Amino acid sequence: MSIEASGPNAEQIEFWNGDAADAWVDGQERMDLMLGPLSAEALKAANVTTGERVLDIGCGCGGTAVQIAEQGASVTGVDISGPMLQRAQQRAEGREDLAFVLADAASHDFEAEHDLVFSRFGVMFFKDPKAAFANIKTALKPGGRLCFLCWQEPKINYWMSVPGRAAAEFLPPPEQPADPKAPGPFAFADANYVEEILGAAGFSNVSVESYIPTMRLGGDIDAAIDFLVRVGPMSRTLADLDAKTRAKALDAVQQSLAPHASADGVALNGACWVVTANA
Repeated sequence: MSIEASGPNAEQIEFWNGDAADAWVDGQERMDLMLGPLSAEALKAANVTTGERVLDIGCGCGGTAVQIAEQGASVTGVDISGPMLQRAQQRAEGREDLAFVLADAASHDFEAEHDLVFSRFGVMFFKDPKAAFANIKTALKPGGRLCFLCWQEPKINYWMSVPGRAAAEFLPPPEQPADPKAPGPFAFADANYVEEILGAAGFSNVSVESYIPTMRLGGDIDAAIDFLVRVGPMSRTLADLDAKTRAKALDAVQQSLAPHASADGVALNGACWVVTANA
């Protein structure tokens, strides 16, 4: 299962079909557990009813697609990652209410047959988000619903910023200031920008609500660090360090997580937006 790395989202297609995808597949159970409270909040806002047709954008390994199907809907998951969709298809084996499509949602030719488009952190990676959401809107029936989760700004996502600040002194300075709206996990941190994108794409009744849960990174500090360096936002930066510097950075990360560890594991607050709108 493969997709050609072409078009405006070629860089993302290449990334999500490489080592990153394999890491997410390996960590699928842990990821679903960590994101469980966030998924539940988004699904509550989505208000899925029996018999609906739902499109799950950026469905990854299929965790939310399975949950939506269990609520009585017929679900099609779309993702650009071949390895992650293979895992999703394994989880859906034998079910007639789940299907998966390897495609770029920004340009895929959809039919206007869905009652709901849903996404858990799968829509922040488009090179041209206004055009992407205009295309996604074509998948919805008139009046159909959109519901997705996206991260708020990094500094209030303590699960990322606490270890990130600890490792920062060991990382080379960026060549130029990062564009906060560039494709990536935090591209939709600005709620006004999200509203602008959806308005330009033709959506109405846009609502952006804050949700700040506690996120469990792992059962202990070692498990939390393993998550951060394998599938977390630090994975790319730490991978480029030499062994000695990387060891120092990881030691600093370990010390930063210690105050947040308990018998229940390592937990820090996250911050996301629950976004809803209508076609």
